[in-house]
Amino acid sequence: MIRIGRREWLGTGVITVLVVGVSGCTKMIQPDQLSELKQLRAREVQLAQAIRDAESRKQRIEREVASRQDELRRCKDLQSTLQSRLNSFPGNLGDPLPEAPPAPPVEKKKGRK
Repeated sequence: MIRIGRREWLGTGVITVLVVGVSGCTKMIQPDQLSELKQLRAREVQLAQAIRDAESRKQRIEREVASRQDELRRCKDLQSTLQSRLNSFPGNLGDPLPEAPPAPPVEKKKGRK
């Protein structure tokens, strides 16, 4: 009986895996696989463009939100300024006005005849 050592088994296994692996990779691409690959690449281009468009819209919206937040801050500043000015006025300005007496009747002037 022939004794085969661990080293020989390992070498034989590696050679077998290489032969099977290389022979399995020499297969040519099929036409349907090629058309599917072309479709996938076209879809990739479309998705990349959609991503760029979405990022552009996102940046535009973020600028608009920042602008509106700045406008809101300015309005709040103006509101607080006006409120402080209103609070500094005398208190009786906010009281309701007394009823005004009715206007006297208007008499017609007698003119020349």
